[in-house]
Amino acid sequence: MEKYHKTDIAPIEKENERDENYKAKNPQIERDRTSGNYHILGRSESYTEYINQRLAENNLKPRKDAVFMCSFVIGSDREFFSDKFPQEVDEFFTEATRYFAEKYGTENIISAVVHMDETTPHLHLNLIPLSNGRLCAKDLFCPKNLRELQTELHEHVGKKFGLERGKINSQAEHLSSAEFKAKKILEQAEAENQRLKQENLSAREQFYETQGEIQKARKERDEIVSQRNAEADYSHALEEAKSGVVSHGKKEMRDQIVALTAENKRLESENARLAKDNGDLFQQLRKSSVSEKKAEVARNAMLAVRQHEPEAFVRTFFKSTALIQPFIDLFSAPIPLPRNRVREIEQELEWEKRQEQLKNKSKSDWSK
Repeated sequence: MEKYHKTDIAPIEKENERDENYKAKNPQIERDRTSGNYHILGRSESYTEYINQRLAENNLKPRKDAVFMCSFVIGSDREFFSDKFPQEVDEFFTEATRYFAEKYGTENIISAVVHMDETTPHLHLNLIPLSNGRLCAKDLFCPKNLRELQTELHEHVGKKFGLERGKINSQAEHLSSAEFKAKKILEQAEAENQRLKQENLSAREQFYETQGEIQKARKERDEIVSQRNAEADYSHALEEAKSGVVSHGKKEMRDQIVALTAENKRLESENARLAKDNGDLFQQLRKSSVSEKKAEVARNAMLAVRQHEPEAFVRTFFKSTALIQPFIDLFSAPIPLPRNRVREIEQELEWEKRQEQLKNKSKSDWSK
């Protein structure tokens, strides 16, 4: 809470009621958000005009050094407002204003304006310290009354929004508005400094990690280049050896020996693979030959049955057409049976099939 004399009021009004022409000295103010500031309670008159009006209504002519206005800053920390909807923020400040209006009189509140353009939302509430028809800031806001005010404000407003009351009878030094803002600026600067340090540390770690990846990539590249160069040298040495050119230098001869050794290993591996493939093909050929012989025997047997026992063949054929068909020579002579006999065999087979079904059905019914 701050107490102001008559000459202090105009600058406070200018800071509280700032518009687009206001030149901010406070670095925490973000001018592009000033349009979001709003009043819970406002007057059409200036602060000084409204104070003079209230003094005239009470027939007061106070001394020049009297306290004409007391100002309160009401808010909380950034964490409190971080998850609040605009309606909840407005309700919080409205409830605070209502408490002061009921305790000190709505008519004594000069202005209640919410600032949304600084680090955290807060309410500037300015009132005339009028009580029993006289100005009495000293009596209204003595240390004892201020402690009671803090307790009551917590009971009526803070508790409703889950806030805790400050420590009662705390020996902590109470700061003026200017000192409080300066403290907040320092805290914000310290927080920003810590954030930048952390970002710098992360950037360094990422830099060293990237440097390590670059070194690894260079090493892998050098190994690949070296391997390719070696393969190219051995390839040239092998071509020379194959063409009958024998090198006489130590390095060239060594390269030819290495190349020939590697080529010999490759050929051995290729021969082993071909030998295995040949063995597999031979086994498949043997199996195929045996199958063909068996198929030929079965085919000859089927043709013999067809020729010498046509009726038995027909009966078998109509039962297992798909099974017997591959063994029938399509160009051989037809079965020497009259057509009506073939039809009779078909009917006999159909009758036998129905009899088998009836037999199976009666077995099933009996088992039930």
